[in-house]
Amino acid sequence: MERDRPTRPELTRRRYLAAGATATTVALAGCATVVDWIFGHALEEVNVVNDTDREIAGTVTVTGPEGEVLDGTFGLGPSDEDDPEEGDIETYDDVWTGAGRYEVTVDLDEELDGTRTASTTVTVDDPDDELLIIAVGIEEVDGTIAFGVGDGFTDAWPGDEW
Repeated sequence: MERDRPTRPELTRRRYLAAGATATTVALAGCATVVDWIFGHALEEVNVVNDTDREIAGTVTVTGPEGEVLDGTFGLGPSDEDDPEEGDIETYDDVWTGAGRYEVTVDLDEELDGTRTASTTVTVDDPDDELLIIAVGIEEVDGTIAFGVGDGFTDAWPGDEW
């Protein structure tokens, strides 16, 4: 007699991000490791997050010690806290070529709160573990486009909430 094997649901980025939203309470209680683990499965080396209530589009350019390593475009839907994977995040992998300083520039197709372009220099000490989050429209920081580097989501998030 052959038994039906239970199927396991596919672990998509949507499910990881939804679990991350659920784990927010845990993170605020001091268990950032759980949030970092969950988001670590969804995020890549460079991540653009739309935290606004409107669609945004633009380009992100990263230039490393050996020249340009990323020239990407993004089109992101508005942030939706109830469904965090409605296209409000774009990820890019295999960007870091090694430890060093990277110039990062974001150009929005349309001005947002008086800002169309932002750039910064980030230092990556451990390219195997560190990630960059580029957050557009978070309220906790000055400026429309914020950058943060860290070895996990909670370290890299440029705002104060995590």
